[in-house]
Parts: sequence; structure tokens; C-alpha cells
Amino acid sequence: MWRYRYGVISITERRGRMEKMASNLSEQIQNMMIPPLRELMGPSDAVNRLISEVSRVAKSDFTVVIFGETGTGKELVARAIHHASTRSMGPFVPVDCGAIPETLLESELFGHEKGAFTGAEHQKPGKFEAAKGGTLFLDEISNMPLGSQAKLLRVLQEKTLYRVGGTKPVNVDVRLLVASNKDLEAEVTSGSFRRDLLYRLNEFTIRIPPLRERKDDILYLANRFLDITNMELKKSVRGFSESALEALLTYHWPGNVRQLRSTIRRAVLLADEVITEEHLNLKGATSTDLPFTPQAQETSFNGLSLREIVRRS
Repeated sequence: MWRYRYGVISITERRGRMEKMASNLSEQIQNMMIPPLRELMGPSDAVNRLISEVSRVAKSDFTVVIFGETGTGKELVARAIHHASTRSMGPFVPVDCGAIPETLLESELFGHEKGAFTGAEHQKPGKFEAAKGGTLFLDEISNMPLGSQAKLLRVLQEKTLYRVGGTKPVNVDVRLLVASNKDLEAEVTSGSFRRDLLYRLNEFTIRIPPLRERKDDILYLANRFLDITNMELKKSVRGFSESALEALLTYHWPGNVRQLRSTIRRAVLLADEVITEEHLNLKGATSTDLPFTPQAQETSFNGLSLREIVRRS
């Protein structure tokens, strides 16, 4: 029994009150994550539905497949899920499966022992171990080689891994989020993705609509990027001409929010008072001739909170 201010409560009642407090705190944390995500993505109904899905799945430990075109904000959604989850105090570890050479991917994910291969002078834990107690985010998982897919499936099923060159099992305690800009079902049909792995991963799917399907977000984001770039460049560009607004709304945005951001940044640099259609320079731009360079323009979000991403965007 425990003494309470107005009497005595049982251990069971005390535990119930503590669990309720923890639940309320978790809900408050989740609600704190929604404004930054909406600020980064826009006020449209599509974004509101996305936020609702994020809030629901964050409460679970489900593996989530996040599908969206390049530049739609897949990592932002993954971070929102992590920060609104019970693992939010743990690390968020992102891995771009398309940026790591095939020969190094397994070492990066699962770690390696000293002497496992030429140049392995020390034991090195992998990303699964780095994400212990938190979330591992595998971006562009469709680029993962079939051999690595088989090992990933085994790790997910057995909850243990073996470092490259190792013989001792290492326990795995992570939540896995994955993202792809390709239809994984189509990748299975083409033979480049394992069907059994897709079944294991696909506990919950979130689709991020492309910007061309979110007209309500285009002008909101354009004005937001205008304000941010004005502050960065110490300029006072007032807004957009009518023709510029029409161009923003009718363009198809193959590079999505990332392309919009780069387009507005360049336009602010060129404009004096008002951004015109000529400053946007969208005529003739195609998916293979974008007015931006992703490698140069994309901001690294590693180690940043959602609010820090908002500040830097």
C-alpha cells in the first residue's frame, strides 16, 4: 500500500495512474510533432490525412513502408513517426540503400568483426546496433541487392544478426521504417525484390501524394520558401506576379517539394521586388531537365529534430 495525500491507494491503483500519466505524456508528444510536419508539407486535406495516418501508426511498433516520389518528404514522415512513438528517446538512424556500394552495404547494416575483410582493422557495429532502442530508416530499399534482402529478412524474423565475419548472434531491438520511390509490387514482379520480404515489411503503408496532386500546398510552400530565402539573403521580395502564380499551379513538379524549394530560392536571388514567371524559368523543364541539382541542394537531416529541420528549411 502507498500513502496518498488524502488517504491510501493500492499498488494496482498507483500503477494505473502512472500508466495513464505516461499515456497522456505520449499523446502530448505526438501532438507536438504534428505542427512541424504540417508546416513542412502544407495545409491540404491530403497532408491532414497523412498526419492522421502518422499519428495512428506511431502508437504501434509496426514496420511501415513509406511510398512517394523523389522529393516528397519520405524521411520527414519517417522522422515524424519516430518522434511520435514510444521509441522517441532512442536514436533515429537513416540509411540510404542507394548510396552505399553493394560490397559495403551488409557491413554498414550488420557490422563486421576485425579481420572480416581487407581493411577491417577493427570491430565495427552496424546501423542495426546503432539504432538499438530506436528506429532504423532504410531509404530507397528497392535498391538493396537480393542477397542483402535475404539477410535482412532473416534478421527481422529471428530478431538477431551476425556481423560480417562473426559467429556470435547479436540481439536486435529496433523499429524498422522503409521507403521507396518505386512500386515494390512491380519490383517483385520484375524479380528485383523478394516477395517474402515485402510481405514481412508491409505491415502498414503510407503513400505521400506528389505535389501536383496537392495544389493547396503549392502556394503555401512557395510563400514559406520565399520568406525563408528573403531572411537568408537579406532581401525583401514581396511576392509573386499573377503569371508566376499561374505557372506555379500549372507546372507538374516532377521533383516535388525539393524542386519547388530550389526554384523559389533561385527566383528570390534573381528578383528585385516581385517574382515573375521569367524568374521561375519553368517553361520546358522536364523530369530529366530539372532546375535544380538534388545532390547539391538537398539538406542533410541526420541527427536533427523535426523542429530543427523546420528552422533550417
